[in-house]
Amino acid sequence: MRHLLSAALLSLPTWLAAAESPQSVGPDLTGTFPYSMVGQLLFHSGDGLYSGSGTVIRPSSALTAGHNLYDFNNGWSTGVLFRRALSGNTALSRQPARRIYVLAGYRESLGKFGAEDARSFANDLGGVVFASPAAGGTAVDTSADTTLLTGATANVALGYGAEVHRGDELLAVSPKTAFQPVTGAFFLNRSLSFEAGMSGGPVLARNSRGQWLVSGVVVAGSNEPVSGGIRALDARAAQFIQQYLR
Repeated sequence: MRHLLSAALLSLPTWLAAAESPQSVGPDLTGTFPYSMVGQLLFHSGDGLYSGSGTVIRPSSALTAGHNLYDFNNGWSTGVLFRRALSGNTALSRQPARRIYVLAGYRESLGKFGAEDARSFANDLGGVVFASPAAGGTAVDTSADTTLLTGATANVALGYGAEVHRGDELLAVSPKTAFQPVTGAFFLNRSLSFEAGMSGGPVLARNSRGQWLVSGVVVAGSNEPVSGGIRALDARAAQFIQQYLR
């Protein structure tokens, strides 16, 4: 059953996956670019405290999954806090959200199809804006070229676990095969698994110049069969970033 990947901090289930599994990148890499642009996102939804992930893609903004920021039953998340390059008890910066946004159509798709439908995942994108630069003005560039996900380009997905791992170390997992489009901008890969809490973390692709670019966002996982689902960045995502994130 495909499921969302934001994770409650308590009472977490065990998710076993016969595929490439997320592993810690280690504290040395966590503090180096582009890993240092990824952070853990803490937020309240209803009565629960949850964790997800996000990436600094503009000086004062982070990209994440829409379901980290909005829930059909509980509305907008509150108390959103971004802990960049978290490692153990140390983070390079800690910043509360000043504003949060979700991609147009996401809230509507939740009402029509539910949170765990591929058509909702195709709109599952959000952004967090801070009052000041998150990393001294440094950020990871984005790409709306989906061929970076479906070709032979090297990809790696990053995020903070809250299931097998405790959530205090950055995780990484690389697919063995290319991502496949499912519907709209929702892509799937059956050669890797994501851990709860990684939702909102980036899928990085290396372009021909060797530059790492954010080309997708982790949004879902499945254990029947094992697969990892992402919201690929496309023209709609690029317009969303340009209009709302700074």
